[in-house]
Amino acid sequence: MPVYTYTTLNDPLSLGANTIARDINSTGQIAGTYVNNGGSHGFLLSGGTYSTLDDPLATNGTFAQGINASGQIVGYYQDAAAIMHGFLYNPNGGTFTTLDDPSGTAATTTASGINATGQIVGSFFMGGKSHGFLLTNGLYATLDDPLGIGGTFAQGINASGQIVGYYLDANGNLHGFLFSGGTYTTLDDPLAGSGIEQGTLAEGINDAGQIVGYYTDASDRDHGFLFNGGTYTTLDDPLASGSTRAFGINDMGQVVGEPGFLLTITPNPPPPSGTTADMIMSNSSNGTYEIYNAGGNAILAAYQLGQVGTPWTFAALGTFQAGDSSDMILRNSSTGAFEAYYVSGNNITNAALVGTVGLDWNFAGIGNFDGASSLSELMLRNASSGSFELYRVAGGGVLSGSSVAPVGNNFQVKGFGNFSGSPVTQMIMQDNTNDASAGQLELYTYQPSTASLAGVNVGKVGSNLSIVGCADLLGNGMTQMVMRQNNGNFWLYSYNAASNSLSGILVGAIGSNFHVVGFGPLGSAGRDEMLMQDAAGNFEVYQYNASLNAFVGNPMGAVGAPWVVDGIAADPPSGAGTSTAQLVQAMAGFGGGSGAAIPNTAPLGADTSQQPLLTTPHA
Repeated sequence: MPVYTYTTLNDPLSLGANTIARDINSTGQIAGTYVNNGGSHGFLLSGGTYSTLDDPLATNGTFAQGINASGQIVGYYQDAAAIMHGFLYNPNGGTFTTLDDPSGTAATTTASGINATGQIVGSFFMGGKSHGFLLTNGLYATLDDPLGIGGTFAQGINASGQIVGYYLDANGNLHGFLFSGGTYTTLDDPLAGSGIEQGTLAEGINDAGQIVGYYTDASDRDHGFLFNGGTYTTLDDPLASGSTRAFGINDMGQVVGEPGFLLTITPNPPPPSGTTADMIMSNSSNGTYEIYNAGGNAILAAYQLGQVGTPWTFAALGTFQAGDSSDMILRNSSTGAFEAYYVSGNNITNAALVGTVGLDWNFAGIGNFDGASSLSELMLRNASSGSFELYRVAGGGVLSGSSVAPVGNNFQVKGFGNFSGSPVTQMIMQDNTNDASAGQLELYTYQPSTASLAGVNVGKVGSNLSIVGCADLLGNGMTQMVMRQNNGNFWLYSYNAASNSLSGILVGAIGSNFHVVGFGPLGSAGRDEMLMQDAAGNFEVYQYNASLNAFVGNPMGAVGAPWVVDGIAADPPSGAGTSTAQLVQAMAGFGGGSGAAIPNTAPLGADTSQQPLLTTPHA
């Protein structure tokens, strides 16, 4: 995972651990508050030196809340009547200017954030609740989230004028918000509780649009978060004895918060030399994802990726951004929406909603079906009619679909790959009826000119054989079908396009305590191996040995429950769309691909939910 380095901040004049870092600017200056026997005081930390900030009108404390690149600081102070007044501190001359929104009653104004142009945001009290404000060139504008029945609090602003904060809804729940371009967007960390005064509070935003804040969980404990590219990452200071709250973030991505800390995040390092495959794993108990770099039949490195909360579930792994091989597509099991997570160099670099498809359409598989794009495409199937639709994720992140002719519901999808030397991805299907035709296999190729699937009967296998995956086990650029007999024996079936026939060879048995979890180039580039795992989490990788006509296995470490393999992709990607290479073959069987039949009646997303990924493999 990215390396998170927490540095404790403690003003030497504070009493105990009573230093709160509220904001940090692009030069690394930090503003906040400390407490001692004399009460609450603002501070500025610059160049390793703490300077106290006390508004001369304060009698009950000064609280520094925000700082911009020029060193201007905003906050609030309390007078003798404990009434709050905002302030602006100008480092040139060391002057304090009181800020009171004229719409406020009892002069209850707090200033919370200031950007490079001097725009200030904060809150004031009027009509029995709080309202946000934006102060620009001496003019106050009220900010009220339309959902903030119980009040709106504006907390941070960046150079583009984007504003973050939080609001209280009619039920007493807290929700973060982003105000941009005149539109309010709700921000809810998926791990936040839903009780009274539980929820999400957005506190700071930098010029890149990264947002920090904190959420209160169902146990009333606070956790910091970073919202970046559509992904929430929990921030918990390991030295904190209780809650962690993140308040400010600068353009370098440094984060400050409470208890006083400075967090510096270093991205995951790229895959080490010798990496030939990336493996994505998830933990459904807490929703975390991890990426594992594999090569030479060994796990070379493992890192945390990100968090995605319910109801988002893993659908596919593919190339949805040029140059990537392990981008993730997730689907919302409540709405049918798809979201792409772009994964490069072991890091999630961005996330984008790409479109919504009705939940009567199930994910069937992934590949380059029309040969017209270097990006992966999605094949979906209607649960009732058996019809297919082909969806393309354009470079701008837009999902567009076209209808494909139906295939009878007696046929189930079994896998994808290059079975006949085709330049595009093909789909293998099998008859699942209980009559004499059971076991018949048909190979389908998408025809762009007619937007339809053309199928050919390629033969039949006995009912005692089950397809467990499709991969290039021979390293010849073609896809073979791996079948397992009910007595435990494995068979390797190849398709001969010239004779339109299947030929199978017995390749031996593997203990029944191991089950297949994926295929990919785990040993070397250009050739797939079969990954298996037992109940204890032990991995074994099997490569087909032609001289022995058998699978030869090697241990590949252990990753225990509840971690499961979601997908395997070649690293680096092996060509346009990787349509006939390892990516498509490795994904067969994951998220509803070829490893098991796709039940046409089961809605996608019935599996457990996902959430950010670890620095070392888990035992």
